Amino acid sequence: MIILLYGENDFKIHQKAKELKDKFIREIDPSGQNIWKIDGDKMKIEDLSNQLGSSSLFVNKKMVIISDLIKNKQKDFLKKFLEYIKKNKLSESPDIFIFVEKNIKNKKNKGLVKTNNDKDTPLNMSEKAFFEFLIKEKYSQELNKFTNSELISFIQKELDKSSLKIDNRLAQTIINLTAGDPWIIKNEIKKLIHLKLSEKVNKNINLKDIEDNVFEKIQEDIFAFIDAISSKNIKQSLEILEKQYLADLEPDYIMNMLVRQFKILLQIKEALELNLSAQKMASYLKLHPFIISKGINQAKNFDKIFLKKTINNLLDLDKKNRSGFCDLKSHINLLINKM
Repeated sequence: MIILLYGENDFKIHQKAKELKDKFIREIDPSGQNIWKIDGDKMKIEDLSNQLGSSSLFVNKKMVIISDLIKNKQKDFLKKFLEYIKKNKLSESPDIFIFVEKNIKNKKNKGLVKTNNDKDTPLNMSEKAFFEFLIKEKYSQELNKFTNSELISFIQKELDKSSLKIDNRLAQTIINLTAGDPWIIKNEIKKLIHLKLSEKVNKNINLKDIEDNVFEKIQEDIFAFIDAISSKNIKQSLEILEKQYLADLEPDYIMNMLVRQFKILLQIKEALELNLSAQKMASYLKLHPFIISKGINQAKNFDKIFLKKTINNLLDLDKKNRSGFCDLKSHINLLINKM
């Protein structure tokens, strides 16, 4: 069986892949020993053959999760891999092959494109042949960005799991505060759940709960972290991050906050080059004027090359982390030491 998960929504892709993996563990392989993760950008076809040749004594079926094949630079790799898939009839195999492609999306007017640094590029012939084959598979699924109403529903459903309620207006407040980033929203919800369950009285989320929640505090700390980076004060930068870890914030959450903030700085840097006013930036970027004001002062301390490099490095760490290839906390600290 072949499953392709692709599209613009890396959160949905991650959640769907996790759901499939958890189901496999629950129903087929409780030990998880027959689940293999392969980093597609470095993969060789013999890697897959080797994985398929090894198996548990107790479980015959395997699950192989292959991510980011589009980034593989080996000559004719996708052409050869497609031939391998057809020859070995992987579509009909009892094993489950999950292809995860967060950099492939379907643009109605352009067809399939690959995304790199927020720029869309058409697929070449071998890429197009490979992914069009996968898309035609029965279990291919494109996962697009959340609509605003989907995000509101997502927030309400997550809170409902803990018997907590929130109205649409306050759910929208959370979306506005987090710029609609589902990774950050999920962590904010976790903190709200912890807060309200500790009260053991009121099960309705109110505005004060949101305003007093950790998001504003970590936002301040992120600003302080960026200031420390701009002044090359690595020691202070690491101390600020350590405070976040001690406050029980997950490295994944901190990673997403850092990616978001550096992306905002890059957007503001580009807006400054176009001589846009702070008011126009806030409107165009859909960000709070306070974030724009702080961002303008910080963006002036960085050049675009540094910002782009930092974003790419963070995204690379994030990809490795979600594929199970690194200890995120230690790698974030190593990256900061190199800045």
